[in-house]
Amino acid sequence: MPIHHRVKTALSRVVLVSVLVVIGGPLHAQTTPMGAELKGNAAGTIPDWTGGLAKPPAGFDPKKGYLDPFAGEKPLYIINQSNQAQYMSLLSPGQQALLKRYPNYAIPVYKSQRTAVFSSDMMNAVSAEAKQIRLSADGLALQGLLSSSVPFPQPKNGLEAIWNTLLRRPVQTLRVHTASFVGGAGVKPNPVSSSATIAFAPAIDKAGSNTLFGLIGETTRPSAQAGEAVLVLDTLNFKDEQRAAWVVNSGQRRIIRAPELSHAAPAGNSDGLRTVDDIYGFNGSPERFDWKLLGKRELLIPYNNYRLTDKALKYEAMLSDAFLKPELTRFELHRVWVVEGTLKAGAEHVYSKRTLYIDEDSWYVALMDQYDNKGDLWRVKMLYLMQAYDAPGMYSAGEVQHDFNARKSAFSGFQNEEPPTEFNVPVKPGDFTPTALRKLMR
Repeated sequence: MPIHHRVKTALSRVVLVSVLVVIGGPLHAQTTPMGAELKGNAAGTIPDWTGGLAKPPAGFDPKKGYLDPFAGEKPLYIINQSNQAQYMSLLSPGQQALLKRYPNYAIPVYKSQRTAVFSSDMMNAVSAEAKQIRLSADGLALQGLLSSSVPFPQPKNGLEAIWNTLLRRPVQTLRVHTASFVGGAGVKPNPVSSSATIAFAPAIDKAGSNTLFGLIGETTRPSAQAGEAVLVLDTLNFKDEQRAAWVVNSGQRRIIRAPELSHAAPAGNSDGLRTVDDIYGFNGSPERFDWKLLGKRELLIPYNNYRLTDKALKYEAMLSDAFLKPELTRFELHRVWVVEGTLKAGAEHVYSKRTLYIDEDSWYVALMDQYDNKGDLWRVKMLYLMQAYDAPGMYSAGEVQHDFNARKSAFSGFQNEEPPTEFNVPVKPGDFTPTALRKLMR
């Protein structure tokens, strides 16, 4: 494989991943610590937020996957091709297209459970820093942030909302073990597994620095790719700095600078079905799109997907055609922020528009619709969210990017055949340097 293809594919072999009132006073009398509405909806189909799910249930063993606290619940209803017209107002255009494209695709809808909650330290930081953080440099730089994970709990525009998604995380540091593969009719998954350590500032830098996060990791299987590794350092000032990235090529056993690991570069282990900035819903510099905040809406999104974490599940057995078996998934009605990004005049990208649907309780992207340069819906991304009660914090059981043209999907971030995620791991600045990357070389 040519060097430039190895560079482009290395990043995706690693996964880039209380109380009602914050101490010192609430952000607003009617909001949660993360800025969401405390009250549910008038119909009662979205409940009040009452503190989330912050403790593991009895018998939880990370080596077996997450115990489902709602295992006894049955779907309220199941949406499929025959009845989707009844639920159009609760579905994104991408979800509607999936139902039309795949006769066996279905959306099982369960009772809504607002489980999202984070550590008191993280939520306190949101409240303490909200009034001092501001955007500068045409919205491409963030100033005044020390440790908050949600700089704008009440966003006034699309860029503020996008910065919230860039900084959201379950904890300040974690060690993840995930697999990526491609699925579709007649396509046998060939998982590529990786392990990565991810840390947000100030865990790896002094408070007030420009560091957004650091990621260092390596491919662990198959053996032909074992030893490939990547280091990524992202910034809070995309106006004056760019993402810094290095990769280790296992064949040549040397470190290579990889400035192209950003924006529309093809992400690896996906047959070109996703871009680097698709990972996590969106990551990296927002500079190529004009972002518009369209407000909130009630939408059926993947939520509390504990069933997908079962360590007894094998990847191939989880799939049906180019999607996850519906009976393994769980969708709930939640309020989401809707943010639309339109490609700027003169900017280059494979997408002309992308619409993000962001969970109000966690600022995690749950769904994303992406359009080609003709304006046609091309790709649909779903993050199968779940509350990691052992963190505590919102997390994902895996991501699926559906490509309508290819009739295949890229699956990433799945952990069923991997070791469990480790939260709040100890790190130091020296762990995220080219020297540390060199130590991963085999």
